[in-house]
Amino acid sequence: MKIYLQESITVANFSLFTFHFSHFIFHFSLKCRIFAGRMIYYFSGTGNSLQVARGLADALGERLCPMQTLPMLPIGTDGEELTGLVFPVYAWGIPNIVETFAKALPQGKQGSFLYAVMTCGDDMGYADRVLEAALGRKLDAAFSVLMPNVYVCLPGFDVDSNEVCKEKLRREGARVEEIARCIRERKPVRMLKRGAFPRTKTYAIRPLFNRYLVTDKYFRVDASRCISCGRCSKKCPVGNILSGPLPTWQSHCTGCLACYHACPYHAINFGTMTQSKGQYDLLKQLYE
Repeated sequence: MKIYLQESITVANFSLFTFHFSHFIFHFSLKCRIFAGRMIYYFSGTGNSLQVARGLADALGERLCPMQTLPMLPIGTDGEELTGLVFPVYAWGIPNIVETFAKALPQGKQGSFLYAVMTCGDDMGYADRVLEAALGRKLDAAFSVLMPNVYVCLPGFDVDSNEVCKEKLRREGARVEEIARCIRERKPVRMLKRGAFPRTKTYAIRPLFNRYLVTDKYFRVDASRCISCGRCSKKCPVGNILSGPLPTWQSHCTGCLACYHACPYHAINFGTMTQSKGQYDLLKQLYE
């Protein structure tokens, strides 16, 4: 038992060191302004935004770089540059990790083309305006892509049925190609599904959501179901979960719910809200 605890502490310390070192490299690289020509920066928790980012990268011949690890190649230097941001919409706004990333990015020079593609389960409110406020500049183009719902932490919110998931994923490819055509032609367009009452959702509801629900303090683990597989820790895109006999959260959660959806035995829940809710598996939806 003593050896196990020592090993767990060593792993925990190394994980925290790796996370903080990654953030140091991130901010250092931004200050150094190591420039890229064609890049898509993405953030993805359950895989929806990564699916879209990969499709765009293939269509446009761009490179992919995750926002949360070592994005060392910020926005552009000349008129030929093309930079994309792909991420999910959270509470009709942007994830806190995307906001941090956007605020740290240097301004592109004259002629650089900056676009955003936001995935959402239904509508996205004024998420593009929240992003622009963080960037300190206007986007040249903005798009939304309808993808399967993954948010389950409030009453009335659950994953889509298998049929709805498959239909959304079937349409995703055509939507990505449509977006890629607009980007190739540098069209200054906004192809967005804002939904009803977008201002209320983004500027009244979202601040409350961020204040009270973007937290890991409500996650609970059913010890009778948990098999200590470590899958939740591996799937967490921000290194917020330490493996052990039971997983433990480290208080820098971004609210993606990757841990909840990845658990093979539904041992992880967000308070009592998710005990009877479904889980989402992108690969299963794509290939089964």
